[in-house]
Amino acid sequence: MSAARMTGEVETALAAAAIPRDRWGNERTRRLGGGERLLYQWILRSFAAGAVPEADALAAAAAGFDLDVEQALATLAREDLVHRDPATGAILIAYPFSAKPRGHRVLINGARWVEAMCAIDALGIAPMLNLPVEVVSRDPLSGGEVWVRIDPGDGAWWEPSAAVVLAASACCAGPSFRSCCDLLNFFEAGEHALRYLVAHPEITGHAISLPQAIEAGATVFANALKEV
Repeated sequence: MSAARMTGEVETALAAAAIPRDRWGNERTRRLGGGERLLYQWILRSFAAGAVPEADALAAAAAGFDLDVEQALATLAREDLVHRDPATGAILIAYPFSAKPRGHRVLINGARWVEAMCAIDALGIAPMLNLPVEVVSRDPLSGGEVWVRIDPGDGAWWEPSAAVVLAASACCAGPSFRSCCDLLNFFEAGEHALRYLVAHPEITGHAISLPQAIEAGATVFANALKEV
């Protein structure tokens, strides 16, 4: 498959997943101020290190970037980058990471486990950090395990060999955790993804191959920690 053909299919997949172009790569943070971007990247690095940022550390980091922490977090929420628990104020989501189990476990560099929001987010962690990762998830239809290893610069491997990712959404408005994250799952085979779609007519989308899903993850997250 040519690179041009692959890119077109990945763009279609991201559209099906309700992930617009302004959430791809550097565009994710383009509307942030310099300090807000640095705070977002600090939050991502904290999650990647295996630690959900606590309130005191978050406030101190914001102050170090000359930010009011509440105003900065409100901006990050508006841009659909970071979301907090409305009851406790604790950070729940910092795409691609989740503070709570989501069924997409990611082992970073063989050293620490983190939780990803969805399949595409899980596959975006390796290019974002430029580190090898292993992803362990389950087919929501069969319960069977899907395993993926991505080693930047070396390649990717997965089992079962017929595994796919469902690129789908239930609506096209609002933050990703409401519109698509629950639906972007690994399936053991394309047939399973199709049966899942048939059983859920409120969902629109289609299955994509693992190479396409890996490219989609890189398209969204590869530049998240780079300077603009």
